[in-house]
Amino acid sequence: MTTTLFDVANWLATGLLTIVGYILPPLRSPLQNPDLVFGLSALLFGAILLGASMINTIMLIWFERKMLGRFMDRRGAMHVGFAGLLQNFADGLKLFRKHTFKPAEADGLGFNSGPTAYMVTSVILFGILPISSGWNSGSLPLSLLLALVVFSFAPLFIFISAWSSNNKYSLMGGMRSAAQMIAYEVPILLAVVAVIVLSGSFDLNVIVAEQRNYWFWGPLFLALIVFLAGMLAEMERIPFDLPEAEAELVEGWNTEYGGMLFAFFMLADYVRALVGSILVVLLFMGGWTMPSYFPSVLTNFPLAGILWFMLKTYLVFGVFVWVRAALPRVRTDQLLRLGWMRMIPISLLAVVLAALVVVAKCLPVLGCVPPILGS
Repeated sequence: MTTTLFDVANWLATGLLTIVGYILPPLRSPLQNPDLVFGLSALLFGAILLGASMINTIMLIWFERKMLGRFMDRRGAMHVGFAGLLQNFADGLKLFRKHTFKPAEADGLGFNSGPTAYMVTSVILFGILPISSGWNSGSLPLSLLLALVVFSFAPLFIFISAWSSNNKYSLMGGMRSAAQMIAYEVPILLAVVAVIVLSGSFDLNVIVAEQRNYWFWGPLFLALIVFLAGMLAEMERIPFDLPEAEAELVEGWNTEYGGMLFAFFMLADYVRALVGSILVVLLFMGGWTMPSYFPSVLTNFPLAGILWFMLKTYLVFGVFVWVRAALPRVRTDQLLRLGWMRMIPISLLAVVLAALVVVAKCLPVLGCVPPILGS
């Protein structure tokens, strides 16, 4: 039986309560309550997820700055303190120490809740997605659908933040952001449909298991391209960073934000970049598994699944950084035309190709039922 991360959290909770019981004997019996153990295990599980997401977010910022420095052939300030790692902690400490000023005419509820909800939903995504077979405590039958639903909340919170700022430039940026994200959510969902047709399941664990013989990026290359472009648009990264175009809209929809709330936006952007990279790995690159012909000595050591999964994730994020360094920003009309008139037909073609692959796999087998129908 595979030991899951929740099992580790439960073991830590039991150990902590046992130690407290030995220190304070009168509390020993109440501390043995199963509900208390489960509650503390859930808190520790959430703390581990939050810590892992924040550590990876800091590493992504460092990784992107390093890569951009190489692409631009410059040294920069990212060589300060352990190859530049301390610079990220200094930037974060500076933002969290700053006081947040709210415009006098801004709506207080939306101004404060928008960034918070944007950050919280982004971190929740990291808890939904499986990183390896022992990462979470169970298999959600519709984990992919749940992740996409939570991922699609971002336009709402961005627009609320922009509107509540009572700034016309922020409102223009928020409207651009909502239009852009809605335009690219449709091809993203169609690309995901191609994966579901080929795997026959909404469960991300099943989708990864179906890729043990071959990764889906081969037969679903068109879906991969659409999904990558859609993720860039959802994360508002170059060349789809129109909502935050500094030269045109000051800083876009987050113009009026500073201090901790601005840090929430920046952290959430990189958490979403991490989630987007993880989704690409889960759907198209075999997740935490490696091909069967891969040497077993490289796949059977402890934490091998998490190691290979994170290497793939950082490779995908490296492609995002490469695109940022290589491509210019597109115009709004070009962005929307690409989303509605190019991406949707290509993603529909990817769905048809996925169906043909399923039929081709079933032809040699008498009485074969495609997985999407058999489920």
